[in-house]
Amino acid sequence: MKPGIEHGVGIVTLTVTDAMTAHLDGHVHHRVYGTYWACYNAELAARSALEPFFDDGDNAVGSALALTHHAMAPVGATITVTATVTSVTGRRVVCSIEILHDSRVIATGTQEQVLLPTDVIEQRIQALYANH
Repeated sequence: MKPGIEHGVGIVTLTVTDAMTAHLDGHVHHRVYGTYWACYNAELAARSALEPFFDDGDNAVGSALALTHHAMAPVGATITVTATVTSVTGRRVVCSIEILHDSRVIATGTQEQVLLPTDVIEQRIQALYANH
């Protein structure tokens, strides 16, 4: 691991599409940025906050996500998702999440990842499938 992960920041900027609207089982409930997509984009931003500090063989797995969706954003809106590392305790890294449409807060929360070597993750996955 390269030094400085405690200062990591990941930013994802995207445009809301029809595919990102609030829908379940093929039924569109609301034609606005869906909470599912806010969670997905929070995970993506948090991962991008850590990856610049990885050396060969370093990796991480998501272990927790808490997100509160405060406001709506329409299709076509530009969304900025920022994940900022707020704590590093042993192998656990927590990022604060802020999702904005222009300057308006759309969602906030936290995301946690556990730092593990890629080979350890792969061994655990193989063991999972071997015991399945």
